[in-house]
Amino acid sequence: MFRLTKDNRSWFQGISKNFKTQFDMYYLCLMMGLAANHKSNAPDTGDLIDYWPKESSYDNHSNFIIGLILLAEARNFGINIANKEVTKKHLNTFLDPNEHAKLSLKIGFKEANRYAGGGCEIMRDQWQQKPNLFGVFLKNYQEELRKQLENNKNFT
Repeated sequence: MFRLTKDNRSWFQGISKNFKTQFDMYYLCLMMGLAANHKSNAPDTGDLIDYWPKESSYDNHSNFIIGLILLAEARNFGINIANKEVTKKHLNTFLDPNEHAKLSLKIGFKEANRYAGGGCEIMRDQWQQKPNLFGVFLKNYQEELRKQLENNKNFT
């Protein structure tokens, strides 16, 4: 289950009308967390959905998003992805083809949610005030995302 805590969702309250789904907030947090390679504790509450929504084509891009999670995790564990056997053995624990979202309940969703929580932590720390203007938020988000990517050895 994709989860974003109530506190993290309420942080977006001033701009939430600009999102088609609550998953849009989750996605922004997830991308920031992956860009920074920053995770928080796995939330026990804040269930959103257990699938990739069709809105904004998340379902069409789910393999790419999962690939980013898997790449980050492989590099965090020092796995050389050129070694296909080791890579396959380790990263298959994140996947479950029987789940609608293709992420395993035990590890896949948990780590995705930890990255999303970490991404929200970064935004909350960088901008102590909750966002109120969507355009300003997007500008700040893009700048911070770029900064985090530049500082992340996993993506250089």
